[in-house]
Amino acid sequence: MKLQRMAGYGPTAAYVSALSLALFFFILIAGNAIAQAVPALIAPMTVVYLLALWLWLAAFAVVVFDLEWLEHPATSTRWIQIAHWATLAGAMAPVVLVLGLIARSTFLSALAVLVIGACVGVSMLVHNIDGRRAGLLRGWLPWVGIISGVGLILAGIGIPLALPPVGFTGLIVGQVLYIAWGIWMGTTLSRAKHTAPAPAPTTM
Repeated sequence: MKLQRMAGYGPTAAYVSALSLALFFFILIAGNAIAQAVPALIAPMTVVYLLALWLWLAAFAVVVFDLEWLEHPATSTRWIQIAHWATLAGAMAPVVLVLGLIARSTFLSALAVLVIGACVGVSMLVHNIDGRRAGLLRGWLPWVGIISGVGLILAGIGIPLALPPVGFTGLIVGQVLYIAWGIWMGTTLSRAKHTAPAPAPTTM
């Protein structure tokens, strides 16, 4: 699927990704207390938790692909191509996490956390730096995204390696700032649609 086919969905995807991550983050923080108070909610809460994670990553992929289209021809750079594949890898990581939970494999679960943190973090860094360079992202928005990206990378590295101060600080900073970034990005992309040229027709 070519990037142009995703053009136009970026603003909605940005809001969806932010709200999905907010739900995921809430369950991550409060889920244990809820499970202890109402054990019957463990199974449905786990399903919602995994769905929110996947929806965050899938919507994030749409956001950055839409952003790449707006930044064209800057999307042909090597770093953008690396970020492109990192985004796709991050969106597939929940499958590894589910397999880890089913198999009760600490290794697979840690691998999923590493892939999600590293891939989404790298993609956030590249797209926000490139968006700032291209003049599409201005003010504090790209800096919020850059700091979020750094936090997610630290979480992806620190949590699997059992480095709580690094991992959980990165997790909180990365996810909280991503929620703010996602809402802000939705507004920014909505405005950009009114000034960007329409994409050329494409064929498969």
